[in-house]
Amino acid sequence: MLFVVFAVAVFVADRLTKGIVNAQVPFGTEVPLIGHLVGITNVRNSGAAFGFAPAGAGLFLLASVIVALGLAIYVIRNQGDEWTFAALGLIMGGTVGNGFDRVINGTVTDFINVHFWPVFNVADSAISIGVILMLTGYLIRRPTS
Repeated sequence: MLFVVFAVAVFVADRLTKGIVNAQVPFGTEVPLIGHLVGITNVRNSGAAFGFAPAGAGLFLLASVIVALGLAIYVIRNQGDEWTFAALGLIMGGTVGNGFDRVINGTVTDFINVHFWPVFNVADSAISIGVILMLTGYLIRRPTS
């Protein structure tokens, strides 16, 4: 089932990358990758994806649990195409990855710094890509009448 494969792959990639960053990049510093455009930094985020709403840490942990449970129940109870379940797996893996960080650290490690965008991580990327794929699939399949 692609849902499980994608969810586990995202979770593992997220844990590995955050672990490497925490071990190799001192908190609050940055290692440039592509000049002044992209760098790897080590920051903590108590808010939602991309640093939005930093005062809502407890709320976002609760939201992570609710989303993860909702996705699991939806996938178990519904028939769907594999690509929909793959997109939902991306969302699940990202949700569980950031939720795990919140439980263990109280915050989420963000590290991908594209200087014209808020700092983010693998989990944030997976959630965003999963949502975009779900919306795109809906728009493509949506009845036009």
